[in-house]
Amino acid sequence: MDAIALTKKEFNDLTSLVYEVSGINLHEGKAELLKSKIAKRMRMTNKSLKDYLSLLYANENEMIDFIDTVTTNHSFFFRENRSIEYIIQQFSLNPEKEKKEFKIWCAACSTGDEPYSVAVQLKDLGLSFSILATDISHSVLETAERGIYRMDKLQNVPLPLLHRFFQKGTGKYKGQIKVKNEISKHIIFKKFNLISDSAPQIVFDAILCRNVMIYFDFQTSEKVIHKLYHALAPRGYFAIGNAESLMNMKHDYTPVKKIPSLYTK
Repeated sequence: MDAIALTKKEFNDLTSLVYEVSGINLHEGKAELLKSKIAKRMRMTNKSLKDYLSLLYANENEMIDFIDTVTTNHSFFFRENRSIEYIIQQFSLNPEKEKKEFKIWCAACSTGDEPYSVAVQLKDLGLSFSILATDISHSVLETAERGIYRMDKLQNVPLPLLHRFFQKGTGKYKGQIKVKNEISKHIIFKKFNLISDSAPQIVFDAILCRNVMIYFDFQTSEKVIHKLYHALAPRGYFAIGNAESLMNMKHDYTPVKKIPSLYTK
């Protein structure tokens, strides 16, 4: 399919709708990216530009799938693991750890690499835990729930954990690895919109919201971190991505010394 042409009104209307639905800020510099992603979805749905734009406005699932293609980034196991290691180390030092279930919310879990990475490290230490893993995209949540990944996505997983908590695929699954049930049973995957949905009525010991605010503007990011703050337990941990910052935002989080992108309540 040849390159598509969006009028200025079509571009502005579409970026306004994406912002309203997801908080993702697509400025004019993203015009070519936006057009290429529209072209991709037009091919997949076998529709003309006019018909595809009509579908996009009328069908929430298609809008979410479209947003997912625009924001897809490289995800893998044990990504930016330093802050997670620190959180788990603090959990293991908790004097109440023998009778406590640690509650974690992965608030932008994508294809599940992050919650599974957290889970195997908690399980390895024998800690009791439950993880809520949420994302706006139903398609990435389906991948996460399957728990089957290419082997190259797990190259950072320490070998003892890889052998203990993952099953190597054979036959048609050769070259893939599946998360074992003893890990997946601790995780609930759920669709959640960080912009419009109310936070769960649960108090979490740690909330991870990493590598999603890079798509938000300042105002939206501030709104999201306030929402997550109220779901965090006192002295709980809040982690953002290494490329993200709370600088110049109004918030009540306290930075953790020497651990970049990690805060406490």
